Amino acid sequence: MTPAEGGEARLSEMLGTPRAPHVPSVPSFEVIGRTVEKVLDRFGTPSHRPEKDPERLIAEMRDRIAGWNWQKVPMSFVARVGRLVFSAPWRDRDDCIRIQSFLLDEIAISTRSGFLNPLVQTYVSSFDALSDVSRKLGQALERARDRLGAQWRSLLAAVPEFFDVARAPQALARLMAQMEDIWMGLRRLGLRSPHAPGLMDAAHLAYLEQVGPRLSEKPEIERLLAWLRPPGQMARATGASEAIAALLRPWVHEAPPKAIQSLLIDRLTEMYGHPKVNRNAVWNLVNSELEQIVLRWLMGADIRFLFRVLDEVERGHMWRDREDFWWLLYETGRIDEVWIAFNDEGYRAAIQKLPPEARQSARRFGHQCGERDKSLLIMRIGSKIVVEGTFNFKVHIFNADNRLAPKLYQPKYDVAEIRSLGGALSKPHLGDWQSWVRRNL
Repeated sequence: MTPAEGGEARLSEMLGTPRAPHVPSVPSFEVIGRTVEKVLDRFGTPSHRPEKDPERLIAEMRDRIAGWNWQKVPMSFVARVGRLVFSAPWRDRDDCIRIQSFLLDEIAISTRSGFLNPLVQTYVSSFDALSDVSRKLGQALERARDRLGAQWRSLLAAVPEFFDVARAPQALARLMAQMEDIWMGLRRLGLRSPHAPGLMDAAHLAYLEQVGPRLSEKPEIERLLAWLRPPGQMARATGASEAIAALLRPWVHEAPPKAIQSLLIDRLTEMYGHPKVNRNAVWNLVNSELEQIVLRWLMGADIRFLFRVLDEVERGHMWRDREDFWWLLYETGRIDEVWIAFNDEGYRAAIQKLPPEARQSARRFGHQCGERDKSLLIMRIGSKIVVEGTFNFKVHIFNADNRLAPKLYQPKYDVAEIRSLGGALSKPHLGDWQSWVRRNL
């Protein structure tokens, strides 16, 4: 009986019948990649937590070396001691030299990745090109190169000079200058904490030196800004003032294109705050001449920003003569400082115009929370504080040394309070009000 007649197929017939092979579905390499990243972040990144009792660890290590007692000593203990004795300030202490010598001798013969890998991480985090201790540790690890774990192979192949303290920062910087995404590129090579101190601080400065001549080009600017604050990370603090200086230096004698100026204003204030408002300590290390460039850009941007928002939220009100007047004073260098405060509707609209990551702090402008239809332009012009307001708010001019004069950079203002302050000259926007302002400045 054939299968067609209801019988069962013979084995020879089944084997002779072509069948499509069952191919399992391709696994998601994206999911695998994310899982690997999480594991490496959890277990492949050195701890930067300070030791609670470093003196006890050092003393215990000295005693164990002296008594040659290694019973029940976890490798993590040796790694923690290594992080101490090869780092400042302990590395220059006489009582740590014996421990350093012991660890260097062990590097020469050890094949244990649990011992060698943490010392590579220590070399990176404690790196100092001027330190003889860093140089000796680098030389010892260079001789042990073939015995290091697989996690360092890609990095050492890409940067053969990695353990040479005199050449490593520049070699890393050359590699960084070729990367489209520096943060991710370094992580893929095995440097899981690209903003960590030590070698990466030195490489950062070397990178700035190498790309400095190209920082008038938008792609180079964007790459440096992305390196300073990668997505989901805090902005780099160490070396930030040098980075800000490198970004501003091309524009000392010429104005940047509007797109580049806006990019620098938005990103630098997002990362390091407004130099006059929520001032980050980084600005204290920036040359004052370069800081003034940012402040001047901010003044111009704020004046334009104010009138752009007003055009949207106060339709039908004519602002062209006021904008042209104050812009002319800005262009001729008369205005020294600017701050704006929006009414409720303008404040909401202005918040939406900020980059998403800058909306949380929103310290690019203040809030006029008194009369609902009034927004303010507050300026220091020489020895005067000038307050310009929307609709029927008069131009107010105060002496800057008047203790009652409104202060710039405040989060909130009330126009009723400003009107009630004594010692101000005021003028409605009627007739040739512009000439009156000039005479009284």
